[in-house]
Amino acid sequence: MSLRDPIEDPFCQPEDLGCAIPDSPHAVSVCLPCWEDVIGYEEADSRVIDQLELGYPRFVAHPCVADLFLAAQAEFRSNRSQGDSALVFPSLSAAWRAADYVKRQCGAGARIESYGWGDLTALLVPESAYETAWKYWQHSGEIISSRLAESALTDAPLDPEIVAAGEVALRTLRARIAALYTDANPEDVFLFSSGMGAISALHRRLATRRPGLRSAQVEFPYLDTMRVQELFGSGVLDLTATASGGYEEMHACFSTGEKLAAVFTEVPSNPLLHTADLTAMKSLLAEHEVPLVIDDTIATPVNIDTFRFADAAVMSLTKLFSGVGDVAAGAVVLNPASPYAESLRAGLSSDETASPLFARDAIVLEHNSRHFAERVKATNENTLELVDWLALRPEIARLWHPSRVYRERYDVIRRSDGGYGGLFSLDLHGGETAAASFYDALALSKGPSLGTNFSLVSPYTLLVHYHAMDWATQRGVPRTLIRLSVGLEEPDDLQERLEVAFKAL
Repeated sequence: MSLRDPIEDPFCQPEDLGCAIPDSPHAVSVCLPCWEDVIGYEEADSRVIDQLELGYPRFVAHPCVADLFLAAQAEFRSNRSQGDSALVFPSLSAAWRAADYVKRQCGAGARIESYGWGDLTALLVPESAYETAWKYWQHSGEIISSRLAESALTDAPLDPEIVAAGEVALRTLRARIAALYTDANPEDVFLFSSGMGAISALHRRLATRRPGLRSAQVEFPYLDTMRVQELFGSGVLDLTATASGGYEEMHACFSTGEKLAAVFTEVPSNPLLHTADLTAMKSLLAEHEVPLVIDDTIATPVNIDTFRFADAAVMSLTKLFSGVGDVAAGAVVLNPASPYAESLRAGLSSDETASPLFARDAIVLEHNSRHFAERVKATNENTLELVDWLALRPEIARLWHPSRVYRERYDVIRRSDGGYGGLFSLDLHGGETAAASFYDALALSKGPSLGTNFSLVSPYTLLVHYHAMDWATQRGVPRTLIRLSVGLEEPDDLQERLEVAFKAL
């Protein structure tokens, strides 16, 4: 049976509700074709939830992962704990962290058991604490992939040939990623089971280096980057809406005598595509011995020279690096020239073991990423042509892309042959009625995630900030914002599809 091609036949019709995007049993996105479907998803409406084949791995338990949880629950429930529910974590240390989080958040005790397959560890909690334990899974990114769950459910050891191929793939991935960064070596690259797993591991190391100090987030971030700092450390200095790109606000912080464990920022930010004032901020942070972490998932190290400013980079390999949308992974890359590299390296090695990239996932990711740089350059060109066309459309109230917002700050870190990336956001005249009509009529795949080889659109604020809408809108992210990740389609084709959606207004 041939698989559906989302470039030629995008997942966007009402009957596509709940379909996996792409057409794969291990897809990381799911179709939400109408504005009301997104609202229904956020409000847990059974009309929507019951149709989901799967979802983004940290937010919706894949069917294999759900089956693994149930298998652990059936095996380890005792007569004394008939109310216990189970989650399975990739290692003992990850499960211990989850148990500690549950205890701190709701006071509930937890029981830990070896699942008996690899390092998988079951965490059993009272049903009343299950949602809290799930929040740890979601925000920490220390997750079990669908392929890992699928293999564990067979109750048979992993084929030695797959183990060997996985080791080769991991070595290849480290070398491939290191080559993207100035002066990085394969031993500077640490691979995890999700992008958020990479962020939380690095945050944990930085917090250990300077215990008791909060970190800072500069420019509006992906929400869970803030959650990691809020929930798993000593708090976060919120500089998500700055007038100066972070420098003046950071200077004011230091002038009070406060010290920081680290500073996190995204280049560019998601979804407003802003870039912090890296030049001014870097010198200030060096003066106060504070590491700077840059998430370069959206720009990618193909377009920007991350280590011109960053002490460490984090990247969600689920996105552009893979491109296919059928595997989750993340990376931390240490800048070997950073004064903090040596102190972080040993700790990250143990964290990587706690939430590793599974062999089968590594094999798929290695294959998917072979033409990463070429794909990035192609989407750069497609997107710039599209953005220039959209800038002239009377229907658009605001348009965000690094070529148009804080371009001078982005250009400071952009490579001489680098582009402005494949992600942009727009807001239409006419409020939510117009936004919903446009979204419903747009014949492009609709679901969470970004960076796929096919274009992918979402009403971003609704999808990510529905339950924190005031927080987002107060920071300049409108409820009606629509984010579009541009794929490898021809620009003329994308313009025609957008033109049809504009006519729906």
